[in-house]
Order: sequence, then C-alpha cells, then structure tokens
Amino acid sequence: METRSISNYIKNERGSGTVIIMIGLVLAAIFLALMFFDLSNVFINKRVTQTGADAAALAAAQTANKHMREDLKTETQKKLDELGERWEEFLEDALEAISEGSGEDGDEEDSEDPPTTEEILEEFVEMVEAELGKPMPGDIKAWLLDHSVKVKAETAMKFFFEDNEVSDMACSSVINHWDKAKQKAESYAKKNQNDELTQIRFIPEDFRVFVETERKGKYTTVSDDDVPAVTSESSVKIGEPKGYEDKISCD
Repeated sequence: METRSISNYIKNERGSGTVIIMIGLVLAAIFLALMFFDLSNVFINKRVTQTGADAAALAAAQTANKHMREDLKTETQKKLDELGERWEEFLEDALEAISEGSGEDGDEEDSEDPPTTEEILEEFVEMVEAELGKPMPGDIKAWLLDHSVKVKAETAMKFFFEDNEVSDMACSSVINHWDKAKQKAESYAKKNQNDELTQIRFIPEDFRVFVETERKGKYTTVSDDDVPAVTSESSVKIGEPKGYEDKISCD
C-alpha cells in the first residue's frame, strides 16, 4: 500500500509539473506577442512620423515658393509700369518737339514727314536696351503700344533684373514669409498624426526647407514615458522661379 501511494504521488507531481510548464509556455507566448505588438508599434510610429515630416517639409516649401513667385511677379510688374510711364513721357516729349519744329518751319512743302509712333518707339527701345545691355523682348515692345498685350512674367523678369538680383529677391521673399511657411508645416504635421513639429529651418545655401517631427507611441510591455518619442526628418528644395535655370543661393 505504501509503495502504491508513493507511485501515485510521483504521478501527480509529474502531472502538476506538466501543467506548470504549459502555463509558463502560454504566458511566454502572450509576452512575446505583446513584445511583437510593441515592436510593430515602433515601426508604425516611424512610418507615420516620416510621412508627417515629408508632408510638413513639402507644405513649407510650396508655401515659400508660392510667395516667392508672387513677390517676383509684383517687382517685375513695377518695373514694367515704370517703363510704361517712361515711354509715355518720351513719346509726349517727342511729339511736342515735332509740333514745335513744324511750327517754326514756315515752308511745309520742304519739311520732312514726321516720324511715326513706331519709329519713336524704336528710338526709345534702343535707348533702354543700351541702358540694360539686353535686347527688349517683343511682347514688351508690343505692350508699350498696347497695354492689353500680355507680357510673359519670366521673360520680363530676365529683361529687368540680373541673375543676382533675382536670387536676392527670392531669398528675401522666403525670409519675409517664413512664418507662413512654418504655420503650414505645423498644420500638415498634425494632419498626418504627428504630435509636434520639433524643428523647421531654412537652409539658405541650398534654398531648401528642413523639418523634424516627433510622435509618442502607446505600448503595453513598458511605460509610454520610458520609450523616447520617434522622430523623423525631411528636406525639400523650394525651387527656382519659373524660367530661371540658375541655382538660387542665399549668401
């Protein structure tokens, strides 16, 4: 009887050990599953922050480019308006001189035919081209005679400004409107589920926007505060003005 009791006890102990091992394996499997879930969260957060950083950088660059193009167009239009005023004064003075000359000349038969408006324009164009050292585009010549003619902004900009002047104006425009570009970047970072835009910089030598965003994750195996926020960086070039091939660089 005693031998049988010991045998039964050993069998019961073996059974209990098997149960303990099974429970341990189940707990280990659950822990590994949670660990895998947390690791997946890290990768997901990295992907989300990268998407947010890319969107923020692109939004800032597009905003800066938009204001740059508007400012360059405004400055070019000012130059065109000034040229139009100069032409009107030049034409008025030329016609006045012709009128005075014909009044002083009593013999109308011997006097030469007065120059046409187109001929006076050619004289004015030659004067302006000599000042700027460039040929005047045809659409600007046509606009001087008829302000309903459309002038291409890029060709007019190249006529009125030197390359370094365009570069300086572009850089000044980005700096002057930087707050708007920053606000746009912050908005797009939040739209793409990033917690914060931690950094945004204008890189003048490359005419580029750089941003950094971060996002805190949610974890089960560790405290959320024990895991640092996931950060991502992105950089996007603002882009040169339309029709302007030279690289913009702000010194």
